[in-house]
Amino acid sequence: MPRTPSPALLLLTVLALAAAVALALPVGLRQHVGHDFHVFWQAGWNFSHGAPLYHGYLPGARQFKYPPFAALVFTPLALFPLPVAGVLFSLLNLGLWVAAAFLTRDILGRTFPDRNPSPLPLALAVILTAQFFLDNFHHVQVNGITFVLALLGVRAYLRGQDLRAALAIVAATAFKITPIFFAAWLVIRGRRRAALAVFPIALACLMVPLLLRGPSSGAAELVEYYHTFLEGHQHGEVGSYTAGQNIAALVSRMTRPPGSPESPSFQYLPLSEYAAQKVYVSLWAAVLLVFLARLVMLRLRRAPVSAFEVSMIFLAAMLLSPITFLAHLVPLLFVFAAALSIRPARIRGLALLPAAVLLLGIAASGLSGRDLVGDASYEGVAGYSIHAWTMLLLFGMMAALAGRDAPDSR
Repeated sequence: MPRTPSPALLLLTVLALAAAVALALPVGLRQHVGHDFHVFWQAGWNFSHGAPLYHGYLPGARQFKYPPFAALVFTPLALFPLPVAGVLFSLLNLGLWVAAAFLTRDILGRTFPDRNPSPLPLALAVILTAQFFLDNFHHVQVNGITFVLALLGVRAYLRGQDLRAALAIVAATAFKITPIFFAAWLVIRGRRRAALAVFPIALACLMVPLLLRGPSSGAAELVEYYHTFLEGHQHGEVGSYTAGQNIAALVSRMTRPPGSPESPSFQYLPLSEYAAQKVYVSLWAAVLLVFLARLVMLRLRRAPVSAFEVSMIFLAAMLLSPITFLAHLVPLLFVFAAALSIRPARIRGLALLPAAVLLLGIAASGLSGRDLVGDASYEGVAGYSIHAWTMLLLFGMMAALAGRDAPDSR
């Protein structure tokens, strides 16, 4: 017979739900035209009512930059008034935060047997990434959905559930393009059944919204989505989204003056616009080549999936994505947990210095919230790309460690 929950557990659950509602109510009820969440709610309404997805926006509204599949997923939001939908989605984001922590713990247990078994690394990772989850929560963003879908896909693959793994990862990619790096991982590294399942599922995610909208309208929207969003990023403009924490923003702030005289300058390696563009393209291509080469090597070696490999994929996605703001950094929960779970005995000799630099970068990235350190320090950490530099260093470390046999735990 199922065991009856204890009164203490029931009380704790009720208190947690009450706290979640108290947090979600003010965030959801203040949503209006011009906020991020309104974009998602409006896209769901437009999809269900046959209105245009990529033009004809309300005055003051933001542009919808997601594939048509995302608009289809957002249609249930349109069943509620915008503030009510905002509250419900805010509650979902809090639940996804908890789910991400549990999934991270589960995947680390399956992929990192030689880790520090203490709960402290995961607890520290939760604390050090709290500002990213809170940013995602306060802006009622969708990054928790794609993060949890990617984790579910990885866990399903580790359990031998190939079809579920492909469904979760392709759904995340169809919802928001960035998880395409996990789709590439599944095709290159996955078992044949998982790799082959990616393509029909991707086709279904493409065709279902098209057919529901009507073949002519659906095809026109796919073309419009490409021209309004993807086409501008395929050439890798270094000056796009200079406030982010990806490679483009790092190179832009490091090499170019700010766009307006009122904005603070974080330039310390002045270059011409042409030279800065070349540096960006070279660095972007280098990260992509390392990522792909490492996956191919791991496939040829038939190496088991490791926490370092999964971390490498998350880092590549964040660094190479055309848009990576602080709210998009929620996958650092998994990366930080993996990095902090490495036993100190694995760090010897000259590795102590880069390890110390990485720990400082992780601490600075995680503890640089505006409410914690003030506006000046917050803007300095972001402006000098401490987050992006830390991710680059972590990417190099994870790529180097991925596929290595676990050393003697003694």
